[in-house]
Amino acid sequence: MNALIKITIFDKSKDILNHKNIMKFRLVVKRYCRCLTFSGWLVLLLMLMLLYRIWLGNVCSWLSLSHPVKAKTLVVEGWIEDYALKNAVDFYENNGYKHLIVTGLPITQWQDYVAFKNTAEGAGAVIRGDGFKDSIYQAVIPRTVTINRTYNTAVATRILFEKHPGWRKTFNIYSVGVHSRRTHLLFERAFGDAYIIGVIADTDKTFDPEHWWKSSKGFRNVSNEFVAFNYVWAFFHPDYKVFEKRLKEGYTIDSIRQLRRKNDSEFK
Repeated sequence: MNALIKITIFDKSKDILNHKNIMKFRLVVKRYCRCLTFSGWLVLLLMLMLLYRIWLGNVCSWLSLSHPVKAKTLVVEGWIEDYALKNAVDFYENNGYKHLIVTGLPITQWQDYVAFKNTAEGAGAVIRGDGFKDSIYQAVIPRTVTINRTYNTAVATRILFEKHPGWRKTFNIYSVGVHSRRTHLLFERAFGDAYIIGVIADTDKTFDPEHWWKSSKGFRNVSNEFVAFNYVWAFFHPDYKVFEKRLKEGYTIDSIRQLRRKNDSEFK
């Protein structure tokens, strides 16, 4: 009788173990959770609307970063409008700067028929037209570079700085509107901790900064720059040496193309 009882107990414990093993492989389990009521959803919606309204009113000014530092070198983005270029020259002259650098993007349209090869040359012509007498240095990217253009202009600017070791390792960037915060971040990524970099954001006159969402240009610029800045901040951590090598290779290719274009023109 005792032997039979022992066997029965052993079989039941085995069944319990098998049951536990089956439980381990379940893919779905029922749980209890708390859910928002209608009033809860309403309060949440109102809070989100309030946060969105606060974001609408402040994101444009947040992206339009202006934080200048004491420096003798001013870097002007060559794509900015003529009025901003003139304001940059006034800022340069009124604050005792000694070196003016203009960044440039290649002009890929009408390249055989326009006088300027890049935006730095065009911006330089505007600056000279106002009677500017100091030297204008150009930090231009080659035609082979079609992506990450702002960062590449920062690399080109650093290459120019390295050619002038006597310059102080501090400078300001002159930009316009919501582009300035991302420009500042990309220049900091390109130059590293050895340089102190400030930024000045001129007013973008193509839309109303206080009501930017009321125009297609304002909505496009602000929303694009907000997304682009967050992408750069979170995911864009480039290798400076790789970009520097690509730029120098691109300069060589550009010089060869320019020589060939000149020869073709003479033959024609």
